Amino acid sequence: MTYDFGRLAISGLLEPAFRAGIALTRLDERVARSPVGQGWIERSHFADACASLWIDGELVHLEELVLHDDTRDIRTPTHELTIARDVLLRP
Repeated sequence: MTYDFGRLAISGLLEPAFRAGIALTRLDERVARSPVGQGWIERSHFADACASLWIDGELVHLEELVLHDDTRDIRTPTHELTIARDVLLRP
């Protein structure tokens, strides 16, 4: 399927994209100044690691990844869990 960009109404997308950019900038500033901001950022990193494996078709639970990262898991980690931790630790 090809897209005809000549028929796409760019002017209708500019304002919502601009507003979304402003909202993300404000969120970033609020998180940076919040006392729980660092924890929120860390949790989003864990969620991103789980989501990256989900895109590949693998399921890793966020709670299992947190426990495995803190070396508190009681079960042998699965292959997907070790990959998710590697994604989490990647700079």
